[in-house]
Amino acid sequence: MRLANRLYRPSRVLAACGLLALSGCASEALNNQLASSREAVDQAQIAGAEQTAPTEFGAAVDKLKQARAAADKRKKDDAMRLAQEAQVDANLARAKTNSAQARLAAAELAKSNQLLYEQINRANQNQ
Repeated sequence: MRLANRLYRPSRVLAACGLLALSGCASEALNNQLASSREAVDQAQIAGAEQTAPTEFGAAVDKLKQARAAADKRKKDDAMRLAQEAQVDANLARAKTNSAQARLAAAELAKSNQLLYEQINRANQNQ
């Protein structure tokens, strides 16, 4: 009978509900971070970061795997930190890839401009 009285105390019930709600929020935040990190890794891969920025991309993939393992072991703080680091590494890999692609496009454009300039000069000399 005493156990039943303890379970029906409103303050304990509210405290238990509060703890459950907080743990649910933490899990939801971790799940959201893991999803954001996975999305960042996928976007980096689509951009070609595996070839252009393999170190950063590899670090992102490794940290995402470690984050998932930590989450499975209920180490939420470690999982959150690793997931955030994975997202940062993936974003860096993607930025480096975009930068390399932009430099390549600029070089090709400069070469094209040089060829046009030479054609214009030849045309002017022939007149």
